[in-house]
Amino acid sequence: MKHRLTLFSDAVYAIIITLMVLDLRTPEVPGWRGWWHLLPAAGGYLATFALLLVLWLHHHHIFLRLREINRAMFWFNGAHLFFVSLLPLTLRSVIDHPHDPTAYIVYQVVAWNAMTCMTWLRLAASKMHGSDPGWKEWTRKRNRVATIGTLQAAAFCGLIFVYLPAAIAIYLAMLIFVIVSIDISVSAGPMDTQEGTEGSPHP
Repeated sequence: MKHRLTLFSDAVYAIIITLMVLDLRTPEVPGWRGWWHLLPAAGGYLATFALLLVLWLHHHHIFLRLREINRAMFWFNGAHLFFVSLLPLTLRSVIDHPHDPTAYIVYQVVAWNAMTCMTWLRLAASKMHGSDPGWKEWTRKRNRVATIGTLQAAAFCGLIFVYLPAAIAIYLAMLIFVIVSIDISVSAGPMDTQEGTEGSPHP
């Protein structure tokens, strides 16, 4: 079950990234001027692409540590993929309406829910894996990042009505913080015998 759920989740991430790049449009006017006007859309794509990479990497780290999946973990993973699948839609709304605060708030709410579902997945997994070596310390660090992310989301939604550049700066700063906080060389926790090959030290 764990192996199939991992493969399914990876496929969903791949499809979402493909849909995002297909949604980008070529410049409406020729020359550098057209590409200059395309920069905001390209910047939004880059930020969302980085967010998806962070979410996928965290998802990968969680599943490296899991020995088995329970019902709650299955549904929280499904909810996470649901919100992740909405990111291309919300990104398109931001690109089409760059001065609409509602578009940014919907984007932020979707991104926050995607990350929060991962937190609930970890909490559900803690009931079964709380005694595994390194689990408590790792999940404590992840929960701290999730708390900071929630504060960032609240600040973003408040600032979006006051000064848009400041809100975007806070979002990008949080994204950079999350990227830096994830160690891509993290070692895996105990694996079951059927999926021991997934427990290599380097994801």
